[in-house]
Amino acid sequence: MEQAKGGQILIECPNTIFHLYARNEGEISKIQIFVNNIRAVKRLGLNDIYNWCNRQGIVYRTRFNYHREISLWDNVKSYCLYTTQKLRYQFAG
Repeated sequence: MEQAKGGQILIECPNTIFHLYARNEGEISKIQIFVNNIRAVKRLGLNDIYNWCNRQGIVYRTRFNYHREISLWDNVKSYCLYTTQKLRYQFAG
């Protein structure tokens, strides 16, 4: 679910990849605790990750992850959901 890569940590969800950027040791610690806790959770939604990052002040970027193994229609629906959530959480005041 997560992969350390330079100064960032990736959290991969079914159609969204979160790039979390830690600016200091405190943020690295917060992210590590969060990642360890989400491993134990059976169902974690994108809203939960967006909300956690915003509450903790963690800088993040998201990217849509197109899956070739599912239908084009399902990918379009997933992209619409991704775009809606991105607008809600990243660009809302």
